[in-house]
Amino acid sequence: MKVVCFSEIQWHYLRTRKQQVLSRFPSDWEILFLSSVVKGKPNNFLPRREGRVVHVCVPVFKNFPQRPVRLLFSLPPVRLLWNVVLFLWLNLIFLATGFSGKNRVFYVSNIYYAAVLPFLARTLMLYDCNDDHLAFPHTPSWARGYFVRVVRSADLAIAVSTRLVRMLREAGAADVHLVGNGVDYELFRAAAESGIPDDMAALERPIIGYSGAVAQWFDFDLLDSLAESFPHASIAIVGPVFRERAGEFGEIVSRRGNVFHLGSKPYERLGAYIAAMDVCIIPLVVNELRRSADPNKLYEYAACGRPVVTRKYSDDLEPIRGLIHLADSGEEFIDQIHMALASGANREKLTEFARSRDWQVRADEIVSLIRESVARKRALRDAGGNGGSGRRVQR
Repeated sequence: MKVVCFSEIQWHYLRTRKQQVLSRFPSDWEILFLSSVVKGKPNNFLPRREGRVVHVCVPVFKNFPQRPVRLLFSLPPVRLLWNVVLFLWLNLIFLATGFSGKNRVFYVSNIYYAAVLPFLARTLMLYDCNDDHLAFPHTPSWARGYFVRVVRSADLAIAVSTRLVRMLREAGAADVHLVGNGVDYELFRAAAESGIPDDMAALERPIIGYSGAVAQWFDFDLLDSLAESFPHASIAIVGPVFRERAGEFGEIVSRRGNVFHLGSKPYERLGAYIAAMDVCIIPLVVNELRRSADPNKLYEYAACGRPVVTRKYSDDLEPIRGLIHLADSGEEFIDQIHMALASGANREKLTEFARSRDWQVRADEIVSLIRESVARKRALRDAGGNGGSGRRVQR
């Protein structure tokens, strides 16, 4: 089977849901990964093969932070012209890579391909909704129309949270399934058992740690309160700091002597850093975007058997209250850290929870859904039904 992924990120940008899932698809499935163009990053406009995956950059963007570009693309004739160019561009890529024709599955996560997708033949289109794409900063008003077009044209949709499942159904999705995020369980367990990294061993205990990007979703007020409330603890931040948040983060690090930024670490070593933390935290700003989230770090922390304290950013967390520590406010977040330090973690239950969310389990779920949907469409076609869409509308 040939799979074309219409992505909003690059193939080599961290290891997100798409790379984790696609790399675990059956070995005889060929993958074409259409990456976004990112300013300041290497952009390969010529296809590059790595095993059974071919990845290439296409100038399609999630949003436009620059106001002049937003204004330009707010004009329908400009978008129409660009989509014509995009359609031709894509077909050249398909010809060059051998991914032309109808016998291919589209795996779509970038809604900004919406205008060209109806004109591209395929066997099946799957929409993977891993975020509320309309809640990101600088999202143009016309993006809602693109979102609805993708949702309604998809034969199959998956989402990482119940809130997103509900949103997709309200937008007109036909066949929607909840498939959350996951963890490379064996990789994180192996790293967790490899010993404490030197830069973590040098920190004073207890260590309250965060592994992940410091970006627009990070709660800096909570970090500041945490550093003040635990003056004798080390607050360790492992991961990249986004440029637009660097100033605010740097100010806290310089003002608080117990906040340490250890920088980005190889993915294969993250488990060792997490395992060295006495408590792992998820200090997310609770907003519309985060209410739909399912952060990988929750499962990564659990795989390493560490106590987890998080803001209750989503109602999906309620069933695992007790396994992890949930906080409805900043004050409760601090209290839950005290409790986590005192009680420790139920390692057996945490690791079992993480094992059940392994990325291979998630990939197998999606593969089964794809195969079932393809078989259903073929059965409808053979029976003289609506084989063009094979959609079951849920109201």
